[in-house]
Amino acid sequence: MKILFVGVFDAVGKSTNTSQLMAFKSLGHDVVGYNYRQKALAIGPIARDEHLCSLVEERNFDLVVFSKCNLLPLLVFEKITKKTKTCLWFMDPLSTLQQHPELLEASSMVDYFCCDKKKVLNEVVKINKNSFHVCEGYDQAVEYPREIQKEYDVSFIGNLYGHRRELIDRVVSPVKVISNAFGPEHSINVGKSKINLNFCTDFGASDRVYKIMAAGGFLLSDDWEGRVENFVDNEHLVIYRDIEELNEKISYFLNNSEERQEIARKGLQGVKKFDRISWAKNIIDLSHAVAGK
Repeated sequence: MKILFVGVFDAVGKSTNTSQLMAFKSLGHDVVGYNYRQKALAIGPIARDEHLCSLVEERNFDLVVFSKCNLLPLLVFEKITKKTKTCLWFMDPLSTLQQHPELLEASSMVDYFCCDKKKVLNEVVKINKNSFHVCEGYDQAVEYPREIQKEYDVSFIGNLYGHRRELIDRVVSPVKVISNAFGPEHSINVGKSKINLNFCTDFGASDRVYKIMAAGGFLLSDDWEGRVENFVDNEHLVIYRDIEELNEKISYFLNNSEERQEIARKGLQGVKKFDRISWAKNIIDLSHAVAGK
């Protein structure tokens, strides 16, 4: 299949589009990555839009996948969807979609829509029946267990804001907060931690939960919508309900290393179906399932 993947790509592993592009290629597809932001900086947004539409016209792609693309005019989505099959991939929570109403309209224009968050799906399916939940998952090329000595009892990898900072301040055990850990650095820091914390938002879990388990880490998290469909509490990970239970479970699992390690091992096995290859395969399979061009 000839695929045009419109997104943001880099060489440092910060953009998930880079590993998603490689996943499409690993499945044997002919894929062209189009960095729509970089192209706009090089030739201007109007010329970029004309170039993108011309490229689709000339290359006869079987599928165009837009990754969020909130800076693209709606006319571009409309024109390209008239030429070939299109998919809009949206990885962010519902709050971000609500901040970009133009993307909600774009989701109604494409042949099918895929998203990482169930609450986003619940909104978009109202205007595009061909809307599907596809887990973003993790990059198997960099997220894997490392043989590293434990340095931290408890860690949180990410940025502190809102209720996260309040929770961290109320954790009895010292928490190592690690920001700006991307690519291999993320899994390295998971390996250094006995307990890896996750704090969900009201809109669902981030890819942090998949990356931690894929790196062989022990995940201690609050719950999120759709978790029970994929992971079992106290088998693949451990769920806490409030700050009191969070502190109790940190204390318990720091003192029960064998049980902690067994849960981490089962988490590693359970998360394997959510790697980037699976993500790409789901996008392709849905393109065949959706009626249209």
